[in-house]
Amino acid sequence: MLVLLASIGMVFVASWTLYQHAEAVIEDTDRFDLIGERLATDVRVIDGAAPTTRPVLATMLSTGDLQIIWKPADAELDTHPEPKGLAQLHQQLVNANPTLAQTHLQLHPGGPGRWTDISGTLHLSDGSLIGFTAPDILRSHLVTRGVATAAIVALAVLFVALMLVRALSLPLRALVTVADTVGAGEWEPLAEKGPGEVRRLAHAINAMQGRIAHLIDDRTEALAAVSHDLRTPLARLRLRAGFLTDEEARDSIEADIDEMEAMVDGVLAYLSGEKAREACRTLDLATLLSTIADDATDRGGDVTYEGPDRLSVVLPPLATKRVFTNLVENALHYAGSAVIRLTPKAESVMIDVEDNGPGIPENEMPRITNAFHRLELSRSRRTGGLGLGLAIVKREVERANGVLELSNRPEGGLRARVVLPRG
Repeated sequence: MLVLLASIGMVFVASWTLYQHAEAVIEDTDRFDLIGERLATDVRVIDGAAPTTRPVLATMLSTGDLQIIWKPADAELDTHPEPKGLAQLHQQLVNANPTLAQTHLQLHPGGPGRWTDISGTLHLSDGSLIGFTAPDILRSHLVTRGVATAAIVALAVLFVALMLVRALSLPLRALVTVADTVGAGEWEPLAEKGPGEVRRLAHAINAMQGRIAHLIDDRTEALAAVSHDLRTPLARLRLRAGFLTDEEARDSIEADIDEMEAMVDGVLAYLSGEKAREACRTLDLATLLSTIADDATDRGGDVTYEGPDRLSVVLPPLATKRVFTNLVENALHYAGSAVIRLTPKAESVMIDVEDNGPGIPENEMPRITNAFHRLELSRSRRTGGLGLGLAIVKREVERANGVLELSNRPEGGLRARVVLPRG
């Protein structure tokens, strides 16, 4: 579009410039010749008339493009020399009309505010003078009118082109928005409008998103159903284990049942929040974090809170509590202690959960927040986790337009940093 517009504009300006310049040169040349012929004729007519009739005769010979006055021999003359810039025009008038060479032709600019006018004097045989003024004879050959016309046309073409491009690109921008939400559970059907290719693409994306949503729903429902239905046989197993007389066998079975129930609870917690969105409301983040630390301490953990006593933010309360509860439980499981540090900023809040555990291998960092991903070597499997804790944390933090950063501390242990907007 820009190349086409620039080409049209350049061709238009160039052709207009050449045409206008050529036309102006031809017109001015003809006008100079005509003025020279009229001056030569006027000199002969006025020189042959009686002195008393010359003023009237000069008035009669004056026209809009050449004004004539007669001055007696004793009249005051303009003693300024002829400017060098008028030498070419002087020579052009004399060459076209040799009679003017005998009249001591002298040219002068028109004066302030009349820069395109030319004035001059001619001497008659008896010493009297003819003064003349040719208005607008030095008009500029700059094509300002042509440039203005070209600019108006170019702007009009640009405006129309921009409107067309905007209209054509609206469906494409909608496609980009939809593509960013594919599989996120927030998709709405895309309007199938615009050019034919865009309509077909929108239809294909709608169909693809429908298939993806159907697959996600089927997977979620299947996992939720299986996880929920496992509660019944687990409850029966716990009941039957209670009747065992072998305490060692009973304790082992109950430990396995506890581990399986923890797995079921983790899966249900992950699936329950996969599509549902909790509404945001004002909460005291400092009180929430200190409460999580106190609850962990009451259960025998070593958790401390560092930060302000009060800090109001607008966040989903249950999801926020789940995020930091999971981070604290991870720290307690793998390190035995944790420190929660809250740092308020101008537009956001930064929460660090630090421990003194083994940390995470650097090659596992990109995958550690994937659902059901576990570390086989560096972290114990005795916790009974499924690798859903950090996956839930990442999902809820991103839903709140926040950022989760995991890094190993130089002094040892893991730092989980969560940055959330305050409003």
